[in-house]
Amino acid sequence: MNAIHWIALFATAALGIIGASPLAAQQEFFAEGNRLYQEGDYQAALDRYDRVLDAGFESSALYYNIGNTHFKLGDLGRAILNYERAYRLDPRGKGVAANLALARSLTTDEITPLPGFWLFRVVSWWVHLVPRTWLWVVVGAGYVGAMGGLVLLILNRTTVWGMWGRRIALVGGTVAVVFGVNLTALELELGAAEAAVILADEVPVQSAPADDPALQVFTIHEGTKVRIDRRADEWLEIVLADGKVGWVRAEVLEVI
Repeated sequence: MNAIHWIALFATAALGIIGASPLAAQQEFFAEGNRLYQEGDYQAALDRYDRVLDAGFESSALYYNIGNTHFKLGDLGRAILNYERAYRLDPRGKGVAANLALARSLTTDEITPLPGFWLFRVVSWWVHLVPRTWLWVVVGAGYVGAMGGLVLLILNRTTVWGMWGRRIALVGGTVAVVFGVNLTALELELGAAEAAVILADEVPVQSAPADDPALQVFTIHEGTKVRIDRRADEWLEIVLADGKVGWVRAEVLEVI
C-alpha cells in the first residue's frame, strides 16, 4: 500500500467520524416538527422536538426551533432558556442572537450588566471565535493532515514527498492542537459559570436560604438570566448581571 493509499485511508476514517451527525437518526422527528410548526400546530411541533432531545441528541438548530415554539406558545421563560442553549452551542447561528435579544426585551426586569474584565472578554472572544460544529471539522481536518503528513514522512524520508509530509504534519498538528484547546474548553465549559433562566412569573429573592418574608431583598421575573454561585439543599445563591446577590428556590429556574 503506497503513501497515497495510506492518506486516503486516514481521511476516509476521520471524515466518517466527523460527518456522522447524531441528529440524523432523529431527522424524521425534527422534520416533522418543522412541518407542524409551519402549520401552526406548535404544541405538536414541540412534542416532536422533545422526542429528539429525549433520545439524547442536541444541536443549536434544535434548541433554536424549540425556543421559537415556546415563544409562539407564550412561554417567554422557556423560549429564552432554549435560545440561550442554542447560542451556547453556536453563537453565530442564523437568527439565534436576534431572537434572543427580542425575547430578552420583553422581560420585566431591566438589568444593566457590569462591565467585564477586558482579559476575560478577549479569552471568551477567542474561545467562541469558531462555532462548535466547525471546530469539530477544523480539528478533524488538522488531525487528518497531521496523520497523513506523518505517513508521507515515514514512507518517503529521503524524497521530496517526505519534506512535504513533514510540513503537512506540522501544520495539521498545530491546527489540531490550537483549535483542540478551544473545542475542549467549549465541550467541558472550562471557566464558564453555571447560568440559569428564571421560569416562574415572579420570584422573591432572599438574603438567606429561608422563606422568611423579612429576608426578602428584591424580586425577579420570568426570563431573567442569572449566575448560580452556591447550592444549599433546595436553595440556590444567584448573582444577577448587575451584581445583585440573593437566594431563590431551585424549582423556579432551569440551568442553561
